Amino acid sequence: MKVCNSSKMRMLRIFVYFKKVGVFVLGAFFILCFITGCYNICHRPFSGFVHSVILDDRYDKYNYHENISEQITFYGNGAHGYIRNNVTGKKVLRDVRWVRTSSKETDTLACYASNGFRGYLDVRTGKPVIPAERYIKAWLFSEGLAAIMEKDSTIKFIDTRGQVVIDKGFRYPTFAYGYLFYDSLCAMTDRSGKWGVINRAGEWVVRPEYDGIAHNDAGFWQLSKDGKKGLLDKKAISILPMEYRNIEVLEQGISVVLDDYTMRMMNYDGSLKYKFVCDELDDLYYSTPETDETGCDIRKLAPCKAYNTYEGHCGLLGPDGIPLTLPLFTGISAVNANLYYCRFDHSDSGVIMDSKGRIVNESY
Repeated sequence: MKVCNSSKMRMLRIFVYFKKVGVFVLGAFFILCFITGCYNICHRPFSGFVHSVILDDRYDKYNYHENISEQITFYGNGAHGYIRNNVTGKKVLRDVRWVRTSSKETDTLACYASNGFRGYLDVRTGKPVIPAERYIKAWLFSEGLAAIMEKDSTIKFIDTRGQVVIDKGFRYPTFAYGYLFYDSLCAMTDRSGKWGVINRAGEWVVRPEYDGIAHNDAGFWQLSKDGKKGLLDKKAISILPMEYRNIEVLEQGISVVLDDYTMRMMNYDGSLKYKFVCDELDDLYYSTPETDETGCDIRKLAPCKAYNTYEGHCGLLGPDGIPLTLPLFTGISAVNANLYYCRFDHSDSGVIMDSKGRIVNESY
């Protein structure tokens, strides 16, 4: 009986031990869940407090910095940051996520993000001019105006005092070009998402009927619609109609790609400068029955070349520099000194042409 009672007591002690361990583990688990939940809820304000107040100016905690101007610098770590006055060495603005500045010296306000909102600060002092309290999106100032968006998802323009000067109910699209003014004009979308151009009064100078509008460094507006492109000058007056596959403004002029993939160079006023231009030329070689001293086939240079244009298209160019074909092919190789294999659409299908640009064996 004593042995039996002793065994029962030992089993009871083991059971009580494991029960205590289970209760401890379960309690620790619930405590961990509680702490994790509190951390997730309080992470943002607490973390901001730590980085803004407790760590203060410990620069080693901020792995990124950017000189906003000679007077102020932004320090950040991807989630938190602050603006520091380089003269006094003190913080002038805390809880800053990022700062964006204009490349123009006349624009003295920079856009910044803080606590989920956007605002504007003075690049000379770092102090807020328009605090980050209302705008959920904001863009840089240009010519004294900046685009902002509040919770109603409409684009408005404000002046440097934060006063709304353009409010036409413009809608924010999936992709925007920055809503910057150039010579008092700005690309804008209507409620359907189509692009046009407005003036400083918010009036349509170019009706919103395009898939996209982009401003380039030369001052032109490039239009896109249904896969075709056109060009406007700085006053939004048409220079090139909507009939080109591509338009590129260069120092030498405006390079355009026609519907048949041929390229031309136009003057800045839209007049023709060069009827034929291309991206580059490729030498064409063909194999011969001859071999060199090492036993390798000798390849010779064909008299014609391949000229390249847009999106991998090419044509056959004669020895005199005159195009023999349109750039309707995606690959050309020499068969011999007089024959060329011209492939279509990145495939193995093609035609054989002679050095005059004529398809051979048409009667076969």
